[in-house]
Amino acid sequence: MRASAAVITIAVLGVAGAAAGPPASAARPSPHPGAVERTGTLSRALDAALTKATADSPGQGVQAVLLRHGRLVWSADRGTAVNNIHPAVPVDDSTLFNYGSFGKLLLGVFALHQVEEGRLHLDTPISTYVGDTVAGSRRITLRMLLSQTTGYDNVYADPQVIPLFPPGTEGAPPGTGPNRYRPDRPFTFAQLNAGIHRPAEPGARYEYQDTNFIVLLQVLVKRLGGRAAVQQQIARFFSGAGSVAPENGKQITQDRYARTTLRHFAHGYHPLADGLGLQDYNTAYGATGVPTDAFGFPFGDGSFAGTALGAAQVLDALFTRGKLLERATVDEMTQPTKQARAAGSTYGLATERTVVDGVTWQGHPGTFGGFTSSSYTDIGHGATLVVLTNRDDPSPTVSDRIWTSLAKAYASNRQ
Repeated sequence: MRASAAVITIAVLGVAGAAAGPPASAARPSPHPGAVERTGTLSRALDAALTKATADSPGQGVQAVLLRHGRLVWSADRGTAVNNIHPAVPVDDSTLFNYGSFGKLLLGVFALHQVEEGRLHLDTPISTYVGDTVAGSRRITLRMLLSQTTGYDNVYADPQVIPLFPPGTEGAPPGTGPNRYRPDRPFTFAQLNAGIHRPAEPGARYEYQDTNFIVLLQVLVKRLGGRAAVQQQIARFFSGAGSVAPENGKQITQDRYARTTLRHFAHGYHPLADGLGLQDYNTAYGATGVPTDAFGFPFGDGSFAGTALGAAQVLDALFTRGKLLERATVDEMTQPTKQARAAGSTYGLATERTVVDGVTWQGHPGTFGGFTSSSYTDIGHGATLVVLTNRDDPSPTVSDRIWTSLAKAYASNRQ
């Protein structure tokens, strides 16, 4: 579940400036006194659950929010956004995190909007849009890309692609050197396309692969008139999510060069073996800004960064307020495919579901470059819970562990 570089800010709302915060280990209240609609028992339960879930990782950066029917019910910021400077930079409401594979849901929603508008078709071979430039394009459809049923292999494990990234990245075996990794040099689709080969039995089975969404972004680029046009249209589309009450000033972005991104983007940290500390993915290989494989083009598998409120706002607009897609499209999107069910998965079209203490949630997880994200909506009750972190640990994923603790508190105390 990776994510990478790009160009153009998606101001889902606006962007608030960074502010000095309290000690990094403390939960930071909303910068707008009285702005968060506190719900007594539920808020206290969420505060306690977050404190317990983060107790063993002091300093780890966390943003978390709970929305209900377009209103911000609860939020918390904890830990540090950037550790290895003095003084450390605390997480606040404006801190931007890499969304990782939550970006698949965002890109998928935008693609489904293009289907609704008649610009794309779910069951037409993608050769209609990309010609024969992508292997297997005459047998692959948009539906297969969105449902992870193409039969493509992991592009990041291909011998031609492995040297482009740091050791241990995605399919790269541990110990392989970053032979050609240059974190300040933009990536191209052609570099990734060299590792995309003829798919095996398209449509036959579900297999989660980042390759599918890399190809999806290329389909959009070709169909909608180029990278800049796609980014501009994505920005306009997600601005339709509208703001949530009573907050304002949050964002989702694809632009790693924007002044706002550089000012507010957290660093992602990965624990080193044998307790030797943390590796800062942003600086470990000499990046002078946000690494070019962090998010954005051409990485359709993880094109976005943003705040927890930005992510929650989109899910709320999609699943609760019905502002982004038609209801029939959302219903199709959230229905697990027969291939996914056969594999024991709940994946539909760019989204999956999970159940915690009897509550069913719909959304998508993500992880890359020291960041993890867990973003889901309880559609039945109009509640959206998002957790973002800048610390990764695969077993279990950091944000999933925290999110599950919060989801349990929500299930026990929702009103």
